[in-house]
Amino acid sequence: MHLQIIMIRISLTLIILVMLISCKSMDDSQISIYLEKSSSYKAQITRDVWGVPHVYGKTDADAAFGLAYAHAEDDFKNIAENMYLYRAEMGLKDGIDGAIQDYLIKVLKIREQIDENYTNDLNADVRKVIEAYAAGINYWMIKNPSNGYNHFFPVTEKDIVAGFSIQNLFFSGVVSSIEKLQRESDLKEEYTSLYRNQEFVTGSNVLAVNSRKTYDQSTRIIINSHQPLDGPLAWYEAHVRSDEGWNMMGGLFPGSPFVFVGFNENIAWGFTVNKPDLSDSYLLEVNPENENQYLLDGEWVDFKIEMVRLPIKLFGPLKWTVKREAKYSVHGPVLEVADKSYALRFSGMSDIKQVNQWYAMNKSNSLEDWLEAMKMRSIISFNGVYADREDNIYFLHNSSSPLRKEGIDWKNVIDGSRSDLVWDKYVNFESIPQLQNPSSGWIASTNQDPFKVTGEKDNLLSKNYSPTLGLQTRMTNRAYRSIELFSQNNKLNEKDFDDIKFDNKYSRQSRSYKYVSELFNKDFESDELNYARDILKKWDLATDFKNTSAALGVCVLSSEWISEQGQRIPQDPEISFRECVKELMETYGRVDPPWSERNFIVRGSKKESVQGGPDVLRAIYGRNDEAGDLNAAGGDGLYIHVSWDKDGQQKSKSIHQYGSATQDESSIHFADQMDLYIQEEYKPTFFDKEDLSKNISKIYNVPY
Repeated sequence: MHLQIIMIRISLTLIILVMLISCKSMDDSQISIYLEKSSSYKAQITRDVWGVPHVYGKTDADAAFGLAYAHAEDDFKNIAENMYLYRAEMGLKDGIDGAIQDYLIKVLKIREQIDENYTNDLNADVRKVIEAYAAGINYWMIKNPSNGYNHFFPVTEKDIVAGFSIQNLFFSGVVSSIEKLQRESDLKEEYTSLYRNQEFVTGSNVLAVNSRKTYDQSTRIIINSHQPLDGPLAWYEAHVRSDEGWNMMGGLFPGSPFVFVGFNENIAWGFTVNKPDLSDSYLLEVNPENENQYLLDGEWVDFKIEMVRLPIKLFGPLKWTVKREAKYSVHGPVLEVADKSYALRFSGMSDIKQVNQWYAMNKSNSLEDWLEAMKMRSIISFNGVYADREDNIYFLHNSSSPLRKEGIDWKNVIDGSRSDLVWDKYVNFESIPQLQNPSSGWIASTNQDPFKVTGEKDNLLSKNYSPTLGLQTRMTNRAYRSIELFSQNNKLNEKDFDDIKFDNKYSRQSRSYKYVSELFNKDFESDELNYARDILKKWDLATDFKNTSAALGVCVLSSEWISEQGQRIPQDPEISFRECVKELMETYGRVDPPWSERNFIVRGSKKESVQGGPDVLRAIYGRNDEAGDLNAAGGDGLYIHVSWDKDGQQKSKSIHQYGSATQDESSIHFADQMDLYIQEEYKPTFFDKEDLSKNISKIYNVPY
């Protein structure tokens, strides 16, 4: 009995202690330190009539400070919640499920690499920008003490760098490699899901034309990266300018001091996801007499073993820390999947220099500048499409591809007992696919085969590139449609170019159409199913408001699209067809409701019909809501059309799916761009200072 009382007292003491720790807030000494830091910066924030911030600072650091403050005003929740991931504290947010994500980040030692290499690997001017950006977030937190996330105060420059490294991890393909190993072992996918809504990072479009393709000799680019419409990977629009030559406008993610896709007065670029083979899984032979050794070149070698600490939320304010073993081989970190041990190796696994490259791109003013930035190779993937005032258009299948041994099948699991298969260099920049100013006058990057991005006679030849690069060969519907639309138009004007971007049809060459068309000649046992089959047969493959075949067609083809995204074989289309007929009948009482009654975009209490669908150029990826309707969750978000006429005069326009105030439902900018988005129209960017001066809603300085 006495022992029980002691244990109860100890437990109560621990609970109180944990609760006190969990209630951390900013103290006066911290506030004084960070207010003093903030006083060394000065920025001016000009909000245009759409609420978009145009941030000016004398120095780049001043501008970064103001950018952080403006972004925090509009979207602090996503900036703050990213910190759980950046600090490997998802377990404190999501419990054991989050801790599994933390384990992968901690095994890869992302924070340790930043601590060790921050000063040596990052340029001094980049460090100034990142530190100013962190200071801007902290200043906003001080000025808004009821923000709900004071336990993250202060946000540090190393938190910001960690975000870039984790994004590199996501796009390296290592997550997909782990998922594949788990599927093959019939295991639940336990190490993955690094980002909420990551399934909607499904594609992107960048379209570019130069004077060879335009009636008025203009150069044009439409930047249209597809992201989740909400959350930590949703686009935020901003314009940042300094007297040190930084003048970029475009899209950023929460927690980023740099524009990822956008333009300045001289150049513009966008990125689309590509999937070169940047990661390898090595099967290790573990010593049956010593589980802490593996075979390498005929000898048993000791694993390096460390303990990883994982904080986990229990319930309410209570948390706990668990320990888990981490093993390392010469190849990289080791994961145990079922009864086998695999070592992982991927491009960028020890690289924290992405911020150097993003900064160099943001300061570029010519094709030469931009290519020099891309040669840094710290941004390990993405297709880049570039256009500029000088009438250049450029395609780069960017990939930091490992310099691998020829003659090995690198698509499969690699023999971990051979040290000669452990690579440590990348192929030369000149050895990856890139194309400048094709004679066709156009480039379309839509997550497809890099050898089919322009007119047929201008495309690169795959035979000229090493198979060890593992370049993708997939074709998206968007790729087929863009090729068809550019090929059938000899010359384009501004409206023609926009019409291609807003095209909402499926190509008869696409996997989607071929999947659906397998149903056309089937005879079913009921009139209802045969009627539904006929609805599919008469479909013109569009997803416009009035279309009465799109609801069934998109439902059926979505099964194939989801399977292809996950690199799985799709189910028999008849199974999808029967499931979709049942769903539509239960939801609408018919299989042919107009697409306007099926496909919506929702913002607060506002729910409006929208055209487009999965893998069309007007990309809309929906989730079923409680009523059974599709609500847009990913796809077209922020997109930007930039052009230069034959005299070099620039024009730019853009639209965001919602508005600049991503969190404040009371703001007029919470959904003020939504109607234009639905109508497939744009707003001016007011990038030009004179245009901005006539369209200001608010000007203020920070610190204040």
